[in-house]
Amino acid sequence: MVIDSSKHKFLGRVEGLGNLIHGTIKFSPDARYAYTIGRDATVSKIDLLTLTVVKQVRAGFDCVGGVMTQDGKHIALSNYSPKEVRILDAETLETVKQIPAIREYGNGITIESRVVGILDAPGNLLVFSLMEGDGIWVVDAGKKDFPVIKKFWDVGDTPYDALITPDGRYYLVGFLNSNWMGLLDTWELNEVKKILTQKENQSANDVPLWKIPHLKGWAIAGELAVLPALKKELALVYNNKTWEWVKNVHLEGTALYTVSSPDARYVWVDLVGKNGDIIHIIDLKTLEVVKTLNPGKGATHPQFTPKGNYVYVSLMDDNKVVVYDAKTFEKIKEFPAKRPSGIFSTERAHKFGM
Repeated sequence: MVIDSSKHKFLGRVEGLGNLIHGTIKFSPDARYAYTIGRDATVSKIDLLTLTVVKQVRAGFDCVGGVMTQDGKHIALSNYSPKEVRILDAETLETVKQIPAIREYGNGITIESRVVGILDAPGNLLVFSLMEGDGIWVVDAGKKDFPVIKKFWDVGDTPYDALITPDGRYYLVGFLNSNWMGLLDTWELNEVKKILTQKENQSANDVPLWKIPHLKGWAIAGELAVLPALKKELALVYNNKTWEWVKNVHLEGTALYTVSSPDARYVWVDLVGKNGDIIHIIDLKTLEVVKTLNPGKGATHPQFTPKGNYVYVSLMDDNKVVVYDAKTFEKIKEFPAKRPSGIFSTERAHKFGM
């Protein structure tokens, strides 16, 4: 479904894009084309002027994400099956490189790994994590053969997702089975530092893992990073210059996304599992929840318009997308939609990690 968010006007629908459960959308540098990447690794290139599919390929069997390279020439997929990074020509969607995600332990012992957290970084780099390999790799996408220029091992137990800061400097990865996050400085590329989360563990009990939370660059708000906690009813606040812990913000459920307004004043938080129909709004002046909205069933994936005037929210179980005034927190419009999920603004064409 395509909407003009400046006028809140429905423009049309594009169908036949494969399995979009856990799908994502990337944009060409001029935002003329959208690239949908499905869970079944179907990649579709859509002309946003005509709302037609101009190219489509199957680039694997099971995919959980992808990214446009900094130069806009290639799309890189993080595949579960086959276990690899696959790089496509953005013009033709032809495969130009497959990078198997394999860890070699010696004595002939190797392990293949699913790939998660693939993001673009300055210098036309690609950074991604190996889920079973407990590693982070860096690829130079500016060179013809796409060499892996760095491999970091034993960074944490089972990476699940990552973000890169808006300036592209810091790559931050979360782990399913470690009480820290991994931080890679893309200026230096010399080590992965541990960002401890033990204060989180001291302030709240574990709850069921309803869904693995997402780490994305929209969680960065000025000098703060507001991150969803794993198996905790908390949002974790860090100083993103020193990466020191600042505060835990208590929530009424577990966070899926933490999304900052463009002015870094508020963070909107959607929940999953318990109280999965509500959205919290955290005031970053006080670091407290100041408003709780109940948009409808399965409220998820808040997305600000480019200057932060409005927020779009998917109601997956109510089959609609609703629009809020970001200043008054009042609902102003809704659109019918069948099981909507991710909401993607074309402004992402100009941002790292989006």
